Amino acid sequence: MNIGFKSVISDKEIDSIKTTPQYFSDCYIMSTLETLSKTPNGRKILKKQIEHDDNNPFLVNCYLYTPNGKREKYSIPTNIVVNGYEKLYELQNNEIVRSMDISVGEYEKRYKAKPWICRFTDDFKTYTFENSIPSHFMKIFTGKEPTINIAEMDFNIDLSSKRDEVMSLFKRMDKDKNHNLVIGTGIKMLDGRNWHVYVLKDVDLNNNTITIKNKRGNIEKTMDIETAINTFKFIVGYFDEDLE
Repeated sequence: MNIGFKSVISDKEIDSIKTTPQYFSDCYIMSTLETLSKTPNGRKILKKQIEHDDNNPFLVNCYLYTPNGKREKYSIPTNIVVNGYEKLYELQNNEIVRSMDISVGEYEKRYKAKPWICRFTDDFKTYTFENSIPSHFMKIFTGKEPTINIAEMDFNIDLSSKRDEVMSLFKRMDKDKNHNLVIGTGIKMLDGRNWHVYVLKDVDLNNNTITIKNKRGNIEKTMDIETAINTFKFIVGYFDEDLE
């Protein structure tokens, strides 16, 4: 037994998510994990759903909720490579992120639960954890449907048709900084990428700007609200009180 070993992941490990770069098509996972790390209840969920194994320090246990709402454990080794995930182990050094990717990959193999339009590309992708939508991951990870979902699966090109709803959300975000939200593009491109999910970090109505973070390179960008509304397709997530 490893004396002093604790199963709960540490605050340092949670904070490491913020500096871990994205290598695969898992922006919806990485952006969600980071936005949860920003708030007290979000961090509680991370500690509840990701843990080191009590009996084996070389295992990370990740918990996901099945389509029937049952909390299910996925035990992922850190000292040996899980068959089929060689490239993931080679590129992604963060054990927490890597273990979550594998857990979601195995979950999708078992349940094929993500929307069909996301599963359509699985035969052409290396891993089944790639190419999904934030609301799906948020639900299976937290056990709660996102309370904010603006146009994620709508046939819109940008948020211009949802302007009133978006501005109402931005006004709330400007006052309540404890939010866990992501924002995504559709077929329009930002920084050369389409169908990409970003952390929605902040809204500043005094300066009429929002701040986003791209996990590809962990690059933050501040942009004016009008540009954001005409660029992004959807916003999904929670306020921290929703995660109690």
